[in-house]
Amino acid sequence: MLSLAKAAKDYYLRKLGEISPGEDYYLRGGTATGIWRGSGAAELGLSGTVTAEGLVRLFDGQHPGTGEQLGRSLRRDGVAAWDVTFSADKSVSLLWALGDPDTREQVVSAFEEATGAALEYLESVASSTRGATKTPLFDVNGDPVRDENGTPKFRVQTWPIATSGYVAASFTEFTSRADDPQLHTHVVVANKVKGTDGVWRSIDGRLLYQYQLAAGYLHEAVLRKELTERLGVGWQPVRNGMADIAGFTRPQIEAFSRRRHQLEEWRETQGLPETAAARQVAVLATRTPKTDHPLADLEAEWKQRAVEVGLTPHRIGLMMGRSRDVAPVDTDMLFDSLASPGGLTERAATFGQAEVIKEIAGALPEGGTRNQIESLAETFLDTRDVVSLLPNPNTEQIQAHEDPVDVERGRLEELTEAEATGRPMRRRDGTLFPGVRHEHRYTTVELLGNEQRVIQHAISGIGAGRWSAPARLVEARLRRHRHLTDGQREMVRSFATSSNTIDVGIGPAGTGKTAVMAVISQLATLTGTPIMGTALAGRTATGLQAATGIPSVTLTRLIGENRDGGGLPHGAIVVVDEAAMVGTRQLAAVTDLVEQAEGKLILIGDDRQLPEIDAGGLFRALVNRLPAAELTENVRQHEPWERDALAQLRDGSVDEAIERYRHHKRLIIGQDRDDTTAQAVQDWYRHVTATGNPTSGLLIAYDNDTVNLLNQRARTHLTASNQLDGPALNAAERVFQAGDRILCRRNQNRLGVLNGDLATIISIDQERKSLTVRLDRDPEIRELPGWYLEQGHVDYGYALTGHKAQGVTTDRTFTIINGNTDREWIYVAMSRGRQTNTLYLTTPEPAEEQCTHLTHAARHDPSDTLTVALGSDRTQTAAIDQLAKPGPASSDVTEHVARIVARRQAEHHEHDRRSPGIELAAAP
Repeated sequence: MLSLAKAAKDYYLRKLGEISPGEDYYLRGGTATGIWRGSGAAELGLSGTVTAEGLVRLFDGQHPGTGEQLGRSLRRDGVAAWDVTFSADKSVSLLWALGDPDTREQVVSAFEEATGAALEYLESVASSTRGATKTPLFDVNGDPVRDENGTPKFRVQTWPIATSGYVAASFTEFTSRADDPQLHTHVVVANKVKGTDGVWRSIDGRLLYQYQLAAGYLHEAVLRKELTERLGVGWQPVRNGMADIAGFTRPQIEAFSRRRHQLEEWRETQGLPETAAARQVAVLATRTPKTDHPLADLEAEWKQRAVEVGLTPHRIGLMMGRSRDVAPVDTDMLFDSLASPGGLTERAATFGQAEVIKEIAGALPEGGTRNQIESLAETFLDTRDVVSLLPNPNTEQIQAHEDPVDVERGRLEELTEAEATGRPMRRRDGTLFPGVRHEHRYTTVELLGNEQRVIQHAISGIGAGRWSAPARLVEARLRRHRHLTDGQREMVRSFATSSNTIDVGIGPAGTGKTAVMAVISQLATLTGTPIMGTALAGRTATGLQAATGIPSVTLTRLIGENRDGGGLPHGAIVVVDEAAMVGTRQLAAVTDLVEQAEGKLILIGDDRQLPEIDAGGLFRALVNRLPAAELTENVRQHEPWERDALAQLRDGSVDEAIERYRHHKRLIIGQDRDDTTAQAVQDWYRHVTATGNPTSGLLIAYDNDTVNLLNQRARTHLTASNQLDGPALNAAERVFQAGDRILCRRNQNRLGVLNGDLATIISIDQERKSLTVRLDRDPEIRELPGWYLEQGHVDYGYALTGHKAQGVTTDRTFTIINGNTDREWIYVAMSRGRQTNTLYLTTPEPAEEQCTHLTHAARHDPSDTLTVALGSDRTQTAAIDQLAKPGPASSDVTEHVARIVARRQAEHHEHDRRSPGIELAAAP
């Protein structure tokens, strides 16, 4: 496992100030000594043992040996270093702790080999920096462009610069905070790298995060191979890149996880839910300094505990001595899996080399070397199943030696980290920089073929004579709906009279797209045309049917029933709601069904709301190619200023939107995570208590863990004020009472409930262990039996994730965000409330493994968190739109893609594309 955290300079200096120069901080625990690592360290002449004095100088931006300043001095609140921590799986740590001296030496050597390989890989792909220019903006009259406060605006352009590599110090330790065996290495990477232009700058931290998973999976794969060859151990199945050594049981491993038990005990005592967010609260509340117990004392206690759980020396010995040969890789099977719909393009339309390395490393049961895994990745990228999305990846490298025109290095160094990050990389002439070799994107022929087929149907189907209604009928029907906005009327006319095979409509939040579809439903009925609706989620499909009268089912059901049955009725209209959330393969399947029936497909959604979970970007690709109808008038939010702020959020006018929310006191900044969530819950409680209507307010958070924490705190308020009454029912670690707001998490047609349904408990039957509830979406009473509850299908409904909240409308929302959110998510969350929508800012706390010894996450202004989040765009772009265009004369690449797909398919028929098996054990 690899964890990554920023380290604050003040924290390092304060800690190191407590010891005398020359004394190694890590040695105080008697466990490890620091050594210099990295190509940058070697260039500075650093080798051998790290001293506290040298480390202090490095954190202060100085040469550790001479004290010479390296570039600009670090700000007191700046990021001094990155803590890259490699941790062994618990079973590996136990093998070290309980093995004989030779075994322990081999485990440590294997771990060091894996750490070195992973760090070298990370340095090769994530050690670059960026140069930048900051030039003022002028209007057409030559006057400086200023913001609302009169501050001049600037254009910042950045470009990547290669460096000499990391200046790093590594410290290997053997125990956890609870004195359990835990083999791990902290690699403290200085946030100073020397560019090939001779200037010292900060590391481009985005690359560290981009390659973190790949490096972590690589570390585990190398460790598995080393231990297999050194000790002959076997491995249990690889999960999330990690595997336990064969022979260890889960209870045995848990017996040496006392820190986890401490956290669970504290959480249960405090009445907190079993979530990562609650665990993080427990981590911070129970953290104590690591002890200085001699290792010999700990080892004696470990061996005694091991015997108690059956880990005798004989048992440990039986885990070793198996085959030391690493089985050869079945490249046919591996590559087929990577290129399949369930492989690299299952959740994204494109992938880079980092994703390939991660997946290959995780697919090797006995691991492999860095060179072998990278070689497999390169081989896969050269197969006929893969299409490069740039014309010549090998020629696109970091530009290092040419200085930009008229750039003063002093001005470059004046740019803050916030100014120099979060923006697209550009060449010095202003064009977008495509990136280094490993940043290039690829896709598969299979996915590209799906995109091409849908787009081809859409373009060739313009005016193809599919369903349309007479103009007189359309206008007569519109006269019956005088409440419609002008935009809604135009969208009705567009869909009803185009005769296109595929029509696309854009419906931002609150613009009333279902009112449009209700009229289309009536027109279809009047013309005798079958119409059906569909959506990704059952709740969305049910809502579409209730609001429009269109019979609607989920996409999975629509595709499955009609693909296996006789297909759709001839000439049928299919309406896909929330189409921007539908993945490429499902859109392609629906398009195929509509095409076979010579029908009409209406896609309506918003490509600036929550993106697809599966590989996507196709809806946006269609919007960019077809004459899409768009609704612009928000009819949900009551306040004009809030409608304007939402429009600015959606369009990316971040600063203006933030200022509006701040001015109207809808932007609340908490001191920390605990303070922020407590304040949001308190504000929610005051509102629902004042209105007497718990359905009128909703808490929203990005992740399930925070949602669970909010739900627990909300319910605590209601219990303390006696707003929940009657008998209590315990089910699946939840306590329910009459008055509780609940969320159904599983479709169950027999019970009449859908995944995402919100409801209020009316009564409880303790004998039958069932709930009687009233759903928000209709007044009919439902009964939820005990088995539905015990299987964990019911949760509290006071707080929801943004994905669960999409489609929900209430009076007031209270939204908590941290650094993980993005603009599309915030836009959805802040558009749920009719009356008010309030945003609460917090900064995520570092995980415990990132806070041991010298590692401590730098604190940032929560306002910066919001700026970064609103500047983050996680919407997907179709692979076809990232493909190199065949030439300037081509207005679209669909024909070009069709030729690529046809050529690759022909090559499959004519040649055996499969490469010979590569034996890892024999490879260099």
